[in-house]
Amino acid sequence: MRVLNASVDPAMRGWLSAEKNYLTVPDGEVMKAHGVGEVIASECAAYNVGDVVFGWLGWQRFAAISEKDALWKVDLSLAPPEAWLSIFGLNGLTAWIGFTHLARPVAGETVLVTTAAGGVGGVVGQLAAAAGLTAIGLTGGADKVARAEATLGYSKAIDYRADGLDAALAEAVPKGVDIFFDNTAGALADAVFRHLNIRARVIQCGTASVSSWLPPPTGPRRERDMLVKRLAWQGFVAFDYTREFPQALADLQGLYRAGQLTAQDEVLEGLAHAPGAIARLYRGENTGRLTIRP
Repeated sequence: MRVLNASVDPAMRGWLSAEKNYLTVPDGEVMKAHGVGEVIASECAAYNVGDVVFGWLGWQRFAAISEKDALWKVDLSLAPPEAWLSIFGLNGLTAWIGFTHLARPVAGETVLVTTAAGGVGGVVGQLAAAAGLTAIGLTGGADKVARAEATLGYSKAIDYRADGLDAALAEAVPKGVDIFFDNTAGALADAVFRHLNIRARVIQCGTASVSSWLPPPTGPRRERDMLVKRLAWQGFVAFDYTREFPQALADLQGLYRAGQLTAQDEVLEGLAHAPGAIARLYRGENTGRLTIRP
């Protein structure tokens, strides 16, 4: 397998093992970082030379993988390799499962998304706009605010680094928040909870703002909010919903063909970028879904 693009994901901070090419998932199984690659030799009837595949390929130029590591074929006539790691990859699948499958969106509602210009958040905003919801985003920096509003489906984006966050939220969501799609946890989530409506749905997709959970960080307690506002708080991992992947991919590709879904990708040229790529994500320096072209 010749690797065309390889992923850089926030979750790697918690999963990256000493080999620096593999992810260790909670059950102890070791998986390679996912990527898109072209088959250059095959002993598997399901994949022929010339096929392009999404799977667990790793940060490397060439990969020898088993059939179980090849997840599905890729159509480069629809979109370039990097798009199959963003809107048609785990970012897009995660956004679709969390928003469409779990959040139970209803047209006319308001959804608020943290890391709105990120790989997952950027897809959630577009899915919300396509479904007739009002999408409000939190992101860091004027450039990301402008991109979220111009291309990622957000009616309003707020720079969380600026002063007056609570006042900005109150102005942006005067009728409150019906769906909170949270990728950060921490102080940003605390600020949003004050604006949740009764029976709001909280989708916990990530906890990127918390660098360590040992010892557990302290903050406002939300049990009273859960009770009096009758909230539903759902955490999830995309691979719990593999049965939904075919429908998710079909929907995402349909929106892309209709011009309602845009890929935002930043490609780093060369494996030399790999060691610092995850830190680049956490500093907020990426300008799209970050991948490496070996």
